Amino acid sequence: MITPRLEMILRHISGKSCADIGTDHAYVPIKLWERGIKVIATDIMPGPLKIAAENVKKQGADIELRLGGGLSPIKKGEVDTVIIAGMGGEMIEKILSDDADKTDGVTFILQPMNRQYELRKFLLENGFYIMEEDLAQEGFKVYNLIVATKDVAKSGQALSYNNEIEFHLPASLKNHSCFEALLNKKKREFSKILSGLKKSKDANLDEIKKLGELLLEIDKIEE
Repeated sequence: MITPRLEMILRHISGKSCADIGTDHAYVPIKLWERGIKVIATDIMPGPLKIAAENVKKQGADIELRLGGGLSPIKKGEVDTVIIAGMGGEMIEKILSDDADKTDGVTFILQPMNRQYELRKFLLENGFYIMEEDLAQEGFKVYNLIVATKDVAKSGQALSYNNEIEFHLPASLKNHSCFEALLNKKKREFSKILSGLKKSKDANLDEIKKLGELLLEIDKIEE
């Protein structure tokens, strides 16, 4: 089943070969194969990979399935695009760090389920350029997508993040149809954290001030 979250991933893939890390049901690889793209689907757990294999067989798709975590099942230079979706931002950072030698010349389609702010910072601090951002909404949930590469030739078209609030709410997304939902989500998150900090006996005054400033920035955006 191709949901809005998965459809968003498919929209951003234009290469000739792709690896889907943590493929789960292999829905995205099957759609890519239908478009004539060479696909490798991986998963760290045998269970999900078995389900993926059943779906691939059912569709008669020519997709190679590999067991393993992160980028370990993929050879250096084997694909031009890598999808890492449906996992936390911290895990995505670990995957990119553990096999940093495999990240050159690859376009990464990243869909962090949390810690998007930290992931953007990590990417820019580790030689990546963020080329595009996108959003999708399913019910009350808002999903982020980040397209990143280390290709210096593309650095001139990379997105920029000019202040702290833009690492949470990228300027490139302000005209997106889902931006208001993302804005409201961030406002709820900041307000909840700020409320908890204010009730704490060991309140971090610097953190309280920072969150207050971020909420003020959100108010300005809403205006």
